[in-house]
Parts: sequence; structure tokens; C-alpha cells
Amino acid sequence: MQYLRDPDRIRQQNYDKIRELVALERFTPDQQQVVIHMVRAYGDPELAHYLQFSDKATDAALKLIKKRNNILYDVELVRHALDDSLLYQEPLSFLGKASVISHAKANKQTRAMTAVEHWRPYMANSIILIGQSATALFHLLEMLKDGAPKPALIIATSRGFVNAEPAKQALWEQREDLGLECIVVNGTRGGGVLAAAALNALLMIQQGMYV
Repeated sequence: MQYLRDPDRIRQQNYDKIRELVALERFTPDQQQVVIHMVRAYGDPELAHYLQFSDKATDAALKLIKKRNNILYDVELVRHALDDSLLYQEPLSFLGKASVISHAKANKQTRAMTAVEHWRPYMANSIILIGQSATALFHLLEMLKDGAPKPALIIATSRGFVNAEPAKQALWEQREDLGLECIVVNGTRGGGVLAAAALNALLMIQQGMYV
């Protein structure tokens, strides 16, 4: 059987094919890098139609990475998909804390939503990845309206047919009032791998690694 085996050539041909299939013109050069990595992770060029960047999202991300600001995430799939060779510190979640598990059960709410309360001391000027849990995103927005420390960037890629679309829409609509920069996958599409792919791309840009 004849097939391509060289990993470097496979990777490059993936990037080349994405550039052929995706209309990247509406994105800035740095945004294009993020889009390419997210489309590759998702496996569908149509994803690009659902990606939105606030005006200073990529600029804010690169500044935060340079300052080694905190990274917070909602579910373990996000952490597993982050490239350890690019990270500058261990991202934080608190999803597995005993108090989070017991409180979530007692109140019949998701663990990811409950864990957001433990983010407070680390939220100021942080990067937050919401890769799966729309309830976590909704609760985060509630906390921010109530005066919780403001993150500098939220990457929201939660997926599903309950809560996901309205949660991401709420973030996008409220971003200016709350003073947030964000990267959002609109609609029901998404997943933790996409949130990780976006941050991996930004970490690569900061290190001068372009595709």
C-alpha cells in the first residue's frame, strides 16, 4: 500500500490543504495561525465560519503568555490536549478537588461549574479555557458581573445542544461591557480539543513557530 509516512510531510500537507480549503482573508495573520490549528484539530474546514475573535484577543494573549499569567481550564480533555513542550506553567482546574465533587453532587450542578468558584484567586488577567462546560461559562459570566477578578482572555469552545450556544453567545454579546477579549466557536460546534488547539497556536506564535 502506498501512503505518506513522513510525519513532517504529513503535517505540512495538512496545513497546505487547510489553506486551500479555508478562506483566511478575513482573519489577521496571527488569527490565521489559530484558525489553521483549530481546523486541523477539528478536521472540518467549515469550522472557520464559526470562529470569532474580539478585536485584541490575539494581542492580549501574546502579552499574557509573555508575562506567564495563569491559565485556567474547565475539563481534563483540555489539559490532555495542551502541548506540554509549549506551556510555561501548569494550568489550573480544581475539577478533582473533593470539595468540588461533593458540592456539585449536593447542589445537582456540574463539577466544572462548581470548580469555577475556586478560580477566583487566580482569575485576574488570566487566560481561561472553556472547552466543554457551558454551565461553567454561564457561572463565570455571573461571577464577573458580580465583580470577580477579570480574566484578560476567554477561549470558549463548549459544544452541545443544551446551554452551549447561548452561553457562548452571551459571552460574545457581553464582552465589551465586561471588558473581555475572547475567542469563540459559535453555535453547537466545539470541544475541549479546540480550546487547547487555540492556546497551543498562541503559544507557538509567541515562540516564533509559524505554519
